[in-house]
This record gives sequence, C-alpha cells and structure tokens, in this order.
Amino acid sequence: MAFRYPLQALLRLRESLERQEENRLLAIAAEVAKLRAQLEQLDEAGLQARRADLQDWQAASAGALVQFAATCEAATAAVRKRVAAELAGAEVRRLAQLAVFQAARQKREVLQGLRERQQTDYDVASAHREQQFLDDMFLQTRRFSSE
Repeated sequence: MAFRYPLQALLRLRESLERQEENRLLAIAAEVAKLRAQLEQLDEAGLQARRADLQDWQAASAGALVQFAATCEAATAAVRKRVAAELAGAEVRRLAQLAVFQAARQKREVLQGLRERQQTDYDVASAHREQQFLDDMFLQTRRFSSE
C-alpha cells in the first residue's frame, strides 16, 4: 500500500496560495525597482541640466536663462517629489505583501512538515512490517526444514 497524505489537497492549495503571494510580491518589488530607477534618472538628468545651465550662464548672463533654469528645476523637483511619494507607497505595499507572503509560506511549511513526518512514520512502519514478514518467512522456512 502506497503512502497517502490525507491533507494533500490542502497542501496543494497552500502551495498555490504561496505562489500567488510570491508573484504579487515580485510584481510590487519590480514596481519599487522601476521607481528607484526613475528617481536615479531624474537625479542624473537634474545634474546634467545644472551643468548645462552653468555653461550657458558662463557664456551669456541673461536673466531669461536663469528664470528658465529655475522653472525647470522646480518642475523637476515636483516630479521627483511625486515619484518619491509613489516609491514610499510602493515600499509600504511591498512590506505588507512580504508579510502576507511569509504567512502563506509558513502555513505551507507547517503542512509540508506534517506530511514529511507522516511519510517518515509510514516508511518506518512499512520497513517494520516488511522485516516482520521476512522474519516470519525465515522462521517458517527453518521450522519446515527441521521437520
């Protein structure tokens, strides 16, 4: 008789739920990475714009250039602030999803551990039954050969 785990359907369900939560976590982590990359790009673009502005100011000291640079910097700061807020929100969602994923994993691991213990118990009992059968066969063979 082969080993049958009575909670196998529940274990499969837990494994499926764990995979779903992991996929959600990966999607949020990808969003966080994308937002971080956006912030880095904004910072790099801001630095390049400042360098270009400094070169323009050295060449010609026009008030319009200064005003345009200030307007661009303010717009960049507003976009950076929005992206940073989105990143903070995404990070909060990532941490919440991480907790959900860890809970799903823990529930699956409990069932998996129970299954492994039952499998071990079954294997030990099966080996014991097999050894008992072999011992009985040996004793019967000896009894018939001594008669």
